[in-house]
Amino acid sequence: MVAVLGAIVLLFQALLLAHGGLTTLGANGMSMAVIGPMVGYLVWKLACRAGIRRDVGVFLCAMLADLMTYFVTSVQLGVAFPDPATGAGGSIAKFMGIFCLTQIPIAIAEGLLTVMIYDQLTKRRLIAAEGH
Repeated sequence: MVAVLGAIVLLFQALLLAHGGLTTLGANGMSMAVIGPMVGYLVWKLACRAGIRRDVGVFLCAMLADLMTYFVTSVQLGVAFPDPATGAGGSIAKFMGIFCLTQIPIAIAEGLLTVMIYDQLTKRRLIAAEGH
């Protein structure tokens, strides 16, 4: 279901906002609508099993899902545009370095915002506080 919703959002971005584009829909879908949510789900399940506090688990889930999206995007871009001197590996490292500058602060902010939203939703009993 998450992949379908992600595909709809990406299609909306490509068609109405000119962000991403139709030719990159498959790559964007894999990184943002499949891998990112899958990592978030796995991190949440591991945090629950490890007995990590709920707020820390929610933070890690959101932050690591965001970062994994950009890790996958770095690999995709590195393979598509290999560096003439260092090849795909060097290009992947360069893309990761560029993404780290912008995406680590955003991932931290996204993690904190997700914790605040999750806390409000559970306090108002709009969602069940599952897992802990």
